[in-house]
Amino acid sequence: MNAHQADLRISGLAVRFRQIGDEQMRDLPFYNPNLEVEAWDFSAFDDASLIGVLITPWFMNLMVLPLEHEPIDSNRYGASRMMVLAGGERRFLYGGDPAVGAFWAHSLHSPMQKFSSQAHARTEARLLLAQALTRDERATSALCNPGRRALFASTSNH
Repeated sequence: MNAHQADLRISGLAVRFRQIGDEQMRDLPFYNPNLEVEAWDFSAFDDASLIGVLITPWFMNLMVLPLEHEPIDSNRYGASRMMVLAGGERRFLYGGDPAVGAFWAHSLHSPMQKFSSQAHARTEARLLLAQALTRDERATSALCNPGRRALFASTSNH
């Protein structure tokens, strides 16, 4: 993956959503003026796309952004797709913007009123991105080999 090309795509995403914020979202009641648009911690997802978190004053999404600009297919807009990540399956919605092209988004937070600062939003983004991209061995082992207490707890609920 070409690092320069990835940097251009990520910065283009942030620039476009800053423009959307300034032109369309700033005066809406759910816009949080304590936050700014930030394409946070994007990295290679596969050979053809990037994954990271887009933080805005109105939403926080886990995004899968193709490395190459892909024109938006208006017939697919809003279509959902399950993606298997290391941390489990997530439902992503197809979306896009003419300047950015097509992308897949999984909502993490909307609206963003609970965040008092950009640092607070970044902390949440870091946690949710790690949960999505990291396999939790403890959860896997608990599912494969539940303890005696868990076994009795699950059978007593029936």
